Amino acid sequence: MTQQELTTEKMAFEGRAIARQGRFVIFVEGALPGERVLAELTRRKRRHAFARTVEVLDASPHRVPAPCPVFDECGGCAFQQMNYAAQIEMKQSVLVESLHGVPGIGEALQPLLPSESIFHFRNKMVFAFGMREGQPVLGLHRRGDWQTIVPSDTCILESPEAAAIVRDTIAFVRQRGIPVWDDHTRSGLLRHLVVREAKRTGQRMLHLHVAAEDPAIQDFVPILEGRCDTLLVSAHLSVPEAAPTECTRILKGSGFIREQLNGFSFEIGPSTFFQTNTLQAERMFSILIEWIRDMNPAAAVDLYAGTGPIAIHLSAVAKQVFAIESNPESVAMARRNFELNGLRNITVLCAEVEKTGAAAFPSPCDLLVVDPPRPGLHKKAVDVLLAVAPKTLVYISCNPATLARDLKLLCDGGYGIERVQPVDLFPHAFHIETMVLLRKQ
Repeated sequence: MTQQELTTEKMAFEGRAIARQGRFVIFVEGALPGERVLAELTRRKRRHAFARTVEVLDASPHRVPAPCPVFDECGGCAFQQMNYAAQIEMKQSVLVESLHGVPGIGEALQPLLPSESIFHFRNKMVFAFGMREGQPVLGLHRRGDWQTIVPSDTCILESPEAAAIVRDTIAFVRQRGIPVWDDHTRSGLLRHLVVREAKRTGQRMLHLHVAAEDPAIQDFVPILEGRCDTLLVSAHLSVPEAAPTECTRILKGSGFIREQLNGFSFEIGPSTFFQTNTLQAERMFSILIEWIRDMNPAAAVDLYAGTGPIAIHLSAVAKQVFAIESNPESVAMARRNFELNGLRNITVLCAEVEKTGAAAFPSPCDLLVVDPPRPGLHKKAVDVLLAVAPKTLVYISCNPATLARDLKLLCDGGYGIERVQPVDLFPHAFHIETMVLLRKQ
């Protein structure tokens, strides 16, 4: 591919630096703003192209040596080569640019809240088995290449205990000659090892994913059972002319671990969504309660409720909470969490927001909190929110682009923005979590 010198200007949301040749834009992977780099074009379109940095010719003053030895290859992080203070400044700038044009955003936007821990903060890691240079490896996918596994037994995002589990597991696999999954040949037994850790309680779940049931799986029990509170194995079975099925067995413990957020207890299962940065999640939910504490809402609604962390926090300040979630498994887990905390003022409804009319919501609705997935709100969901017309609305987003789109629709529908609080849940990554407080005008 063609190599050329480029000078970068600023960062785009996806974690690439922007360089320009006239009106033609090039998104450069591995470069920081204000750098001159030698880059190799990897993909070209009519109005823009993508490139990766081959050599840094003039480095940014914010460039630092990446602490991870496989950072240049691994797809787990985007910004280890940038000092953390500069990461925060860069994310704030990206958010400002993304929300430009949203009415009232300037005065409402607060500084990005940095993460208290920038290493060893993740409570969940998904490691993939694979082959590399003729031997089994266990690690993360290479950046931009889903089929190549980068050994990650020293990952600085996971706990040291999790790193030790990865090292011991792959050593055992090599010693016993247990076949690992090979994406190129679509064969092998071991596919993934998922490590979930409760940072507040210290409990740990290990979840082994395999391609088929095999007696060799039982050999892992003495190796892993002493390193966790619960151990599971899921066999992903392929049946001719049928959809793949998953069979999960519990080899130790209950199949769940317990975690605490701000004094509330939560059960986490093998497929439960839970914010990966526990300490920052606590801070985010504390900010939410601080915003609404003086409201004393009679009725509060939690949309896209998941397993109930927001609804549970709302229950401390609202007389009645209504949690709406479309996934039946998440609804069942939410009910378990409500019971675990002895809460009697939460009603949960299994329904899709887009198909739920305003009549299903309490009237009047004092407070509505919405935390949608990355694509943001469907237009029909926005219509439902505007029909419900809550006095106060809190929007929690992990995608600045869809947040900007939805905020414009809500402002057009009669809401004003009072406060915007970005929170860094993902050090060294380009993701930004943003909380927005809106009031009905």
